[in-house]
Amino acid sequence: MTYRIAVGGLLHETHTFAPTPTTLDDFRATWHAGSGLLSNLRGTQTGVGGMIDGVENRDWTPVPTFYAAAMPAGTVTAAAYEALKTEMCSRTRDAMPLDGILLHLHGAMVSETTLDAETDIAEAVRSIVGPDVPMIVELDMHGNISPALAEQADILLGYDTTPHMDLRAKGMEAVAVLEDLLAGRLRPTTAVRNIPCLLAPQVTDTSDLPLRAVHDKVRAMKTNDRVIAISVFGGFAYADTPWTGASVFVHTNDAQDLARDLAAELEETLMDHRSAAVFQALPPDEAVREALRTPDGPVILVDSADNIGGGTPGDGTDALKAILAADVQDGTVVIADAEAVRECWQAGLGASVTIPIGGKTDDFHGSPITVTGTVRTLSDGRYPCERKQNHFAAFYGDTLEMGNSALLRSGGVNIVLNSRKTPPFDLVQLRGMGVVPEEQKMIAVKAAVAYRAAYLPIATRIIEMDTAGLCTANLQRFDYRNLPRPIFPLDTE
Repeated sequence: MTYRIAVGGLLHETHTFAPTPTTLDDFRATWHAGSGLLSNLRGTQTGVGGMIDGVENRDWTPVPTFYAAAMPAGTVTAAAYEALKTEMCSRTRDAMPLDGILLHLHGAMVSETTLDAETDIAEAVRSIVGPDVPMIVELDMHGNISPALAEQADILLGYDTTPHMDLRAKGMEAVAVLEDLLAGRLRPTTAVRNIPCLLAPQVTDTSDLPLRAVHDKVRAMKTNDRVIAISVFGGFAYADTPWTGASVFVHTNDAQDLARDLAAELEETLMDHRSAAVFQALPPDEAVREALRTPDGPVILVDSADNIGGGTPGDGTDALKAILAADVQDGTVVIADAEAVRECWQAGLGASVTIPIGGKTDDFHGSPITVTGTVRTLSDGRYPCERKQNHFAAFYGDTLEMGNSALLRSGGVNIVLNSRKTPPFDLVQLRGMGVVPEEQKMIAVKAAVAYRAAYLPIATRIIEMDTAGLCTANLQRFDYRNLPRPIFPLDTE
């Protein structure tokens, strides 16, 4: 039988403490609607790409609705959210009649009008298609998931990995589950546990504790043929909502008691290992000294407090200041600073310039540093990713778009300046600008975990830095208003 299956998505990881709002323009670079959604995302590593291919592999008809994603940043404006929701709803109405819905959402999107954008969108889509059309929702494992979302969707599927390497696989899995629903083989029963544990992104690598222990349990649980799906969400600690924190969603086939028992066991496992979520880091100057004592390179200095993938501006200067002060030879730092890029372009290739760098977006990421150096490279900042399956490509495509960029060499330090903040998900970010990553003594990366897929294969050592920034692992620094209390590690009880 040929089914008409709607495919679409909307993704934003919202840092509600970040002062810079997210506008509609921020979504424009990754905006696909109608037939363009199919042609642009088919075969890609995105969740929607997996959905499209899974549907077409079954000779069903994928009906495109709307897909957009924006880099993590501050709260989505009311105007932007209304436009995005209107586009999704309008495209869904135009797609009717439908036999199934496949949606890729984030789970930590917050707008000026709602703290739970994913449930709001799912409710709006459900009101259009009616109660009997099965809906599968794929979600980022850093989502803060409200139990209300499970009342709108039949099945929730969260990524199993951080760094996120399984978006496409989850999209394909969503189609397989939908097939079983349409065939009448499933009667989903669901259990939800919102866990009183707040995990900084720095401790959500699924290959490390505490989440590794939980996923070990999940793999054993999935051998039970009554289990449809289990999703473990680490949460996004920088979105202040009533659902912020870790959670588990267990879907079983007509086995409500089993779902409850498994969910409770997973919560207990996470809480038993919560002490592993206490993050340790060195002050920047000490981290650089440790890197210099390491015989070989590159040593990766992790500037996770300025984690671009968590919504920061990417112009924090603590790491750069420490590397310059130590007169490091073959050290590399990437800074998002459109103004500095313009000054380098105006000066021209080979010119010597003295310019302030970084610290220009807000008061959370250090002050600008005046640097004298030579302009070594000027580029439009557009490069095909070396790794077609990477964290960045899964959301934004397999081409890096850094905007006009410049490489400024100051002493022995390479300063890669981007007009557009770009997370360190692919080594082409450096190699394209003329920096050979493997030959560096140390490289500072502005990420929490997602850098690991690209940088661990070349790293001789990883050193975490305690830098200034909105994505600090010290969660006591944030003034939570909506967070349920008590919660670890903010509360001792």
